[in-house]
Amino acid sequence: MPRLHLIAGDGIAGGRDWRQRLQPVVEAGGDALAVHLRVRRTPAVRLFEVAEWLVEASRAAGSLAVVNDRVDVALAAGAGGVHLREDSLPAGEVRAIAGPGLRVGRSIHAALQAAELRGEQLDYLFMGTVYATASHPGRAPAGPEAVAEAAARAAAPVLAIGGVTPARVRELAPLGVHGVAVMSGVWSRGRPAGAVARYLQVLREEGLQ
Repeated sequence: MPRLHLIAGDGIAGGRDWRQRLQPVVEAGGDALAVHLRVRRTPAVRLFEVAEWLVEASRAAGSLAVVNDRVDVALAAGAGGVHLREDSLPAGEVRAIAGPGLRVGRSIHAALQAAELRGEQLDYLFMGTVYATASHPGRAPAGPEAVAEAAARAAAPVLAIGGVTPARVRELAPLGVHGVAVMSGVWSRGRPAGAVARYLQVLREEGLQ
């Protein structure tokens, strides 16, 4: 399971230049990177087009292509994983549809959920939001302590999400996390591929590689 998960939203998948934006980060991340397509407004036909391309690019680079929520698109495109929201299908139902070959992850927002999901056949969990972030302005940050508790309670690897900068990776690494998931920390930078490389450098320095 990659240590760095990068979320690409509607602004990436729905844009005309999505290939030019995704290709450099996939190449920069290699086998240490998972790229998630998480869209709300992008039509399914475009999501499938981007997902199918991402699968091929990820195979060449050794990274993991993940489609969020849309199990049908993930299977049709040949993605390596699907990520579920709290209101998505149960993981067991997804396993019944997809079989054992698809990695299945899920988002949680409280540490107690990590224990409640121990029997759900999940490959990993996203815990957050850890720090205040503009992408979830109405949600109070859970804080690093909640991440540590989730990591201790979970049966699957836990990745921290929400306002995670490279500097904050150093704060989270000793708490038992498997890695981190990011969005604006990469896409808001002038050189997203360079930002991916920076996150991976810090993860390696903290022993998460």
